[in-house]
Amino acid sequence: MNYKKKLTASVLASFLLTSMIVGCYNPVESVKTGKSEVITPIDNFDTKEVKEYSEEGEKAEVLGEIVTPDGICSIKVTEAFFDVTLDEEKATPFEAGKAYGEAINIIFPEFGSMLEPYLFENIHGAFPNINKDDYTPVEERMQGLFDSLDNHYKEEIKGLAIGLGTKETGIYPDGILSTEELMLAQMVPDALRDTACSGLSLWGEKTKTGDMLAVRCLEWRLGSDYSMCRIHAVLNIKNGDKSITSFGFLGLFDVISGINDDGVFAAMLDMYTDQVFDYEGKTCYSFAIRHALEEYDTAKEAGDYMVANSSTFTISHNVMITDSKDAFCAEDACTQAVEAGKAFSVLRDADTELMDELKWESPDSLCIVNSFVTKGNFDLMSGRSNRFNSIRFAKYNKWVKDSTLIDAKGLKDMMTQEVVETDLYGTPTVQNVHRDNLTQMIIIDYHNSSVQIAFTGTEGVVDKPVFYEVETIYGYINR
Repeated sequence: MNYKKKLTASVLASFLLTSMIVGCYNPVESVKTGKSEVITPIDNFDTKEVKEYSEEGEKAEVLGEIVTPDGICSIKVTEAFFDVTLDEEKATPFEAGKAYGEAINIIFPEFGSMLEPYLFENIHGAFPNINKDDYTPVEERMQGLFDSLDNHYKEEIKGLAIGLGTKETGIYPDGILSTEELMLAQMVPDALRDTACSGLSLWGEKTKTGDMLAVRCLEWRLGSDYSMCRIHAVLNIKNGDKSITSFGFLGLFDVISGINDDGVFAAMLDMYTDQVFDYEGKTCYSFAIRHALEEYDTAKEAGDYMVANSSTFTISHNVMITDSKDAFCAEDACTQAVEAGKAFSVLRDADTELMDELKWESPDSLCIVNSFVTKGNFDLMSGRSNRFNSIRFAKYNKWVKDSTLIDAKGLKDMMTQEVVETDLYGTPTVQNVHRDNLTQMIIIDYHNSSVQIAFTGTEGVVDKPVFYEVETIYGYINR
């Protein structure tokens, strides 16, 4: 079945009902548990939980703060995230990294012992057949990618290792974070890869004010004990006209999602194009996103940079890019996929022609899932194995089509209308937008010049999370 043909709103309801009925019966689980009856599907996946959202985000309570004696690094510990400021205007990158490490040691001394097991969960996902007494292939991959980084970023990471006091070397699961493991942690999406995300940008006739409004759902490996939910971080790097804010995790310098003072927002999304992983002669797109935010003051320039450099990245991906006026998706195809004639790189906007029979029915909006969708590009929308993409795209299509004059409050209501827990015997009964590995839901509200984030806590994903006000788009205010 071609699932792109099922993407109209009228057919979506019937498709979801079918997937509920089929998905509710898991033969493997029935053998294990002795259950033979077909489970009655739940008839309503709208959450019953009620929460009255507002335009503004909530202010996170500050529980403590530390400032290094040299004034280079400050960390506020809030109820939901670490609020970090690094002042690289009065420090070298090495000194900034060192101060950051010293501050982490004081305010979260278990950082290393917590990060190492999480890192090995990712390693074993990327290297399922590795000899667990020899992680040389992992170290070789890490070193090759680390060597490709701009010297500024390498110096930050080297300083961080010194500040943290890492003494161990090599990559081995001994409960102690080594320098090489810390280096690898900076490049998880580039070297190990395990993400799945979505994004939506709205403007013009679709928003109440006409101004740009965007949401980015980060889906990430949370850790077997929700360890990454303990170290959400907002990292403000002050560096003159290269200043940026990264929304990620404590102790990491790459950019998973970030924004600069001109209001250019960029975020990575996973995408496969059937290629074999290749790191030799390649570099990290996570740090390329950071570079784009540091160097460019419009979404178009940042997007053009990502597309132009796509042949240098380890693996194909999407990048969501917005500013106050424009919204794009950089469909970045790696060299292997391009040379095989399977994919191409393109900066997609709302006017780009989509794949045959793929429908997006609302002007002034742009949707991104874990597939290229430009006409003729590599297709991860069709086929039963890719239904999670087609269903999420269809849901976004229906939600946006049925909504008018959306504001930040309405966007929060839209994005949290689903029940997160929809598994029966380990089988998803529906494919959600609001999923059980959602890590951060980021809302960029250009009208109010604010960034709000719902951080998943150690209790796991909830239906109606708190959105915290985390950042002001300073440059946009001053225009």
